[in-house]
Amino acid sequence: MDAEDGRRDLKVVLEGQYKAAYELLEDSISVGLTPIVIGPPGVGKSLLVRKFALDTGRAFHEVFFDELLRPAYLIGTFNPAIVLKKGYCAEAFEKGPLITTMEEGGVFLAQELNRASEFCQNSLLEPLEERSYYVPRIGRVYADERFVFIATANPAELAGTRQFSEALRDRLRVWIPLTYPDRETELKIIRVNCEPLSLSEDILEKIYTVIEMARREKELEMAVSIRAGIAIARLSARHVDKHGGIENRDIADYARSVFLGASKGRAWLDLEKTLDDVIRGAMRAYG
Repeated sequence: MDAEDGRRDLKVVLEGQYKAAYELLEDSISVGLTPIVIGPPGVGKSLLVRKFALDTGRAFHEVFFDELLRPAYLIGTFNPAIVLKKGYCAEAFEKGPLITTMEEGGVFLAQELNRASEFCQNSLLEPLEERSYYVPRIGRVYADERFVFIATANPAELAGTRQFSEALRDRLRVWIPLTYPDRETELKIIRVNCEPLSLSEDILEKIYTVIEMARREKELEMAVSIRAGIAIARLSARHVDKHGGIENRDIADYARSVFLGASKGRAWLDLEKTLDDVIRGAMRAYG
């Protein structure tokens, strides 16, 4: 994806932890260190990296890692049809996103890197250490000087995560933590992502209260992300635009619909009942 793509949709609030994280990201890259941004889903890890790519005029490529991803996808493969006609030549080699990003000097974002198998993790050692990669039958591919590798990772306790190999951990030199933002920052993020529609402060407060209480609920296995708050706010703003106002029960209905997809209960938990209890508790504060 080119750095220009998504410009209209890139809405970033660089305040508090986000300002500090962005500056550390910039500083790390300026001195040749590889950063990794760590935090729960939906706190803005990817957005910071996209902003960096846009601000620096670099092309942007991202790959979501999991246990099924193989190094060949990252590096590239030979097209058998061309190989039959011309043999193993540069023309027959179809570059993967990592090699492509290296050559064009872009930003490669390794999403959820701690879900990758050790085999796939080890394929990154050479590009990170040598800024090059040896492709059999083709030769060594060198990265442009503007090439940047940035990773994100979810907390280790989330299902599906793996430990980093010692060799890869040694190359991820700067760890940048993100968590859920403070109240004022999150409300600003929600406001920005509702534009061009808007919501009154009292409605925003109700939405934030629901989000906060859902995050505190210990019976929910997955915390509710910032995206959930944005979704509830957008639905509520649309409701106000259509009907001229909104009732607590409408906000509660939207919250329930969003939470059903954004969170999950423990195996023995009645998720819908728990969500209803959380939402009713939040709305009770407003009558």
